[in-house]
Amino acid sequence: MAVSFLTVLVLQGGVQCADAATTTLDDGIYVVPAKIIKADSSATSSANQFFGDHAAVRVKDNHATVLLTSNGAQYIKGMTVDGQKATLVKTVNGQAIYQVGLTALTSPVPATFNLTTPMGKMQESARLVLTWAKAERDSDSTATADLISQATALTAKASSSQTVVPKATTDTAAKTKTATPTAKTSKTTPTTQYWKYQVLKATAMTPSDANQYYTHTAKVTPTSQGYRVTLTVSYAKSLKLGAKAVVPKTMDGVAVPSSRVTYGQTAKAYTMTYWFPIKSTSSLTAKLIPGQIHVTVPAMNISETFPVRFRFAASGSADKATAAAVAALPKTTNKQATRTSAPARSTTGSTLAAKRTLPATHEAPNTLLGWGLLGLMGAGGILWGAKRYDQHKAN
Repeated sequence: MAVSFLTVLVLQGGVQCADAATTTLDDGIYVVPAKIIKADSSATSSANQFFGDHAAVRVKDNHATVLLTSNGAQYIKGMTVDGQKATLVKTVNGQAIYQVGLTALTSPVPATFNLTTPMGKMQESARLVLTWAKAERDSDSTATADLISQATALTAKASSSQTVVPKATTDTAAKTKTATPTAKTSKTTPTTQYWKYQVLKATAMTPSDANQYYTHTAKVTPTSQGYRVTLTVSYAKSLKLGAKAVVPKTMDGVAVPSSRVTYGQTAKAYTMTYWFPIKSTSSLTAKLIPGQIHVTVPAMNISETFPVRFRFAASGSADKATAAAVAALPKTTNKQATRTSAPARSTTGSTLAAKRTLPATHEAPNTLLGWGLLGLMGAGGILWGAKRYDQHKAN
């Protein structure tokens, strides 16, 4: 049965659901095959994996009350079907049961849904197909209790097809402790410092949605060539996005090699740390430092790279607590930021039509390290939350 991940066709540019067909059935409760397909074709939508393959339906006077089950409730923040808002009825066996009403026994049905993924809050579109010709009548009852009972019986089947996200490997866990290079000993050798920072949009002096996923305190370690600046990202495991939903791509126009990236995890969150080199700490305050992060949400066919900028405090501190206590960051600006610090995004997978913002981390602030997380969602997020990210949000 399918849940209101229901989805649908955002009527865009005059595209309409022209292939819808209407039928009639006697009053009663039915089990109807259900499937989520893409908004513009009959191909299966990536959202389909989050729902069961049957819906419990009450038919009365050729109006339908449809109950759909989903194992993706952590991603679903709202949805509409045929213009009607879907309602969460209850959760059974880890499956959410959603209710939607149809004024006619029509299929496919246009719908829209709002998701939270590691990429942020998104509005997606698809279509719900209800195969009325294969509807199996369970009883002639039209009682709500009997309808819910039928939907509850379907949750066991839906649970067996629930998406499984691989756990982080032991190799990944072993990498959580990154060796810190030893600086040459000297009376003038600087010591490790901690610098407060903020993640800004690529084209505006306001916090990026990515800001909620960073710790806001960078570790700046001296090396024989200058300094190593280490940043940390965290997002909740509850988003079911996997251990590597976020990957750093560039810092200050230079690619971040995989050797500089370390993945790890806590009891409730996946973490990712990466570092970039600077010649002196004055580099942190000379300008806003542009960067790019790549976010992947396999379940939603999302794989995109987003530009951000980092604004550091005026100076560093000897410990994390002091650095974190900095009240406000300097008004550092980049006059050419709009043109030079927002490199083009690479996109694979499905093209999203709605504006994206990153999702909530699903963790307490002291656990989430700062961006204030799925997107990814994942996440978020996994998931992890929406079209064209911070550049479009700034417009």
